[in-house]
Amino acid sequence: MKQVKTVIAVDPGKTTGFAVIAYSGEAPALMVSRELAAYPFAMALNDELRAAREAGSQVELVCERFVINAQTIKNSQAPFSLEQIGIMKYVAYNNGFDPEKIHFQSPSDAKKLFTNDALKKLGFWHSGGGGHALDAMRHGLLRLAKTGWVPRVLLE
Repeated sequence: MKQVKTVIAVDPGKTTGFAVIAYSGEAPALMVSRELAAYPFAMALNDELRAAREAGSQVELVCERFVINAQTIKNSQAPFSLEQIGIMKYVAYNNGFDPEKIHFQSPSDAKKLFTNDALKKLGFWHSGGGGHALDAMRHGLLRLAKTGWVPRVLLE
């Protein structure tokens, strides 16, 4: 039996997308997809990290890269995404995970490879909400693709 890899993926923001994907060499399985406010996000991340550790799973944390630029400043002064990234790092550290090993990815890379149609074809669709859970799933799947998983169903 292969070791399970647990990918915990985050789309940080005022409403944070959160997805947990289990992968053992076959097709990945979506375990959790949610959209959460700040404090429920911290609790959910803590619970999932603890459960993965207790199960002996290899954990990968992945997060959408958030860069402040001129457009960000025009849109909002709200620091929600940066705050959620800080929460993620703190909770990871408290669970024995090195925050420096969190993988940050570009939103455009995730959306290019895993379009809405691709997510539906893979069975990774989240109904409702503002699309944040879908973005978290995109990041989790992109991380798996970067580490060797080939989404064969998308190639057919």
